[in-house]
Amino acid sequence: MITNNPNANLIEAMKEKLPLKGQLADMLMDTLYIGKEAVYRRLRGEVPFTLQESALVSRKLGISLDQIVGISFKSNAMFNINIVDYDDPFESYYEILDKYVTLVNSMQDDPNSAMGTSSNIIPQTLYMKHELLAKFRLFKWMYQNKNIDCKSFEELEMPAKLVNIQKDYVGMTRHIHSIDYIWDSMIFQHLINDIQYFSSIHLISDETKEEIRKELFLLADELEELAISGKTKEGNQVRIYVSHINFEATYSYVETNNLRLSLIRVYSINSLTTMDNEIFHSLKEWIQSLKKFSTLISESGEMQRIQFFKQQREIIDTL
Repeated sequence: MITNNPNANLIEAMKEKLPLKGQLADMLMDTLYIGKEAVYRRLRGEVPFTLQESALVSRKLGISLDQIVGISFKSNAMFNINIVDYDDPFESYYEILDKYVTLVNSMQDDPNSAMGTSSNIIPQTLYMKHELLAKFRLFKWMYQNKNIDCKSFEELEMPAKLVNIQKDYVGMTRHIHSIDYIWDSMIFQHLINDIQYFSSIHLISDETKEEIRKELFLLADELEELAISGKTKEGNQVRIYVSHINFEATYSYVETNNLRLSLIRVYSINSLTTMDNEIFHSLKEWIQSLKKFSTLISESGEMQRIQFFKQQREIIDTL
């Protein structure tokens, strides 16, 4: 409940984020570098949180300062712009991926955790463990930015730590207990078109293109197996839908008891992210509404599933 007491609002918001006994106190000691008794004096309201302490806690838990002061600006929201730096693309891309991996891996096991994605390209959480496919996304972005020296796909050398963090990015979904994927029916076609273009201007060799083709067939097999079982190898539920309408962009959300994160893909490999509640509810509702235009192919819709993956393999085979 929002009151006219910012300190009480902050305490209430923190307890909503970390309801388990002792969890909130431990977080405050680690974040504010104060002792247990000082923490409990603040939680009892005997000592108010300072502005600096409120800001640190708000950033840690994703609590809106608007919520704390009891004001709602419905037309405003704060976004993080996760844009790869032109001057040091490898390191900045690594830092962006590492931030997501650290955030999700640090979450307490939450049986209610959920993720939803509506994609007009193959989601990063599904293809990034395949080195050539992951490399191609970065190559395309680097080549498009003329300020970066990137002569050909084969000459692009990926740092080992970047290759590893991309695999960790795929692995972090083991913490998500329920996943909804809604795919554009042309999800492979867009990627094939890009690869064919770079091949036509001799920036990808025929030998490398064949290796990418093999990875795409392997990915198609993995996705079909995932659709048949409806579960990840960790036993988490996955629902896969194929949309009958096209998407203009890729939207995603991650939700746990302590986190509500919205992501909008921009500039190929970059994203805008926010923990704003209004944006989260709007984006989640939008993604879920796409199901009315889609066919569920995981665990059910066997005929549609077979037809979909047959079509995707025929598209891959044109490469």
